[in-house]
Amino acid sequence: MFLREAGYCENVNRPGDHVIVVFGAEYKVSFMPGQVSESRLKEIQDEMSKEQQRVDGLTNKYVAQMREKNIKGEAVPITGKKPEEAIISKAEEVKAAMIVMGTRGLGTIRRTLMGSVSDYVVHHAGIPVIVVRS
Repeated sequence: MFLREAGYCENVNRPGDHVIVVFGAEYKVSFMPGQVSESRLKEIQDEMSKEQQRVDGLTNKYVAQMREKNIKGEAVPITGKKPEEAIISKAEEVKAAMIVMGTRGLGTIRRTLMGSVSDYVVHHAGIPVIVVRS
């Protein structure tokens, strides 16, 4: 369970908290306008449909896990921005008191080349951030 793995339930949750679980929805589609064949259009529609099914499944899973632990909250997919920017933007939008997040477990070299979402959030969020290693 994502909340248990993050230690949220045992160490952070307080009665009356409202938790917003934010996760990435990756609607990645590339094509040149005016140059989409009917078969490619069908592929794009299938890709979008599969991603929507994944997003719906994760939303339902996270909401069910919160209900199981009697945690009030919601699950919100984010799109269209870099994940690190979207996390901070959502936290600001809802006036969050804290961000609790995991890591993807990238190695040192890969993290140095690609950057780290959690590192960015820690250094740019205006509120406390707890990063839990997976």
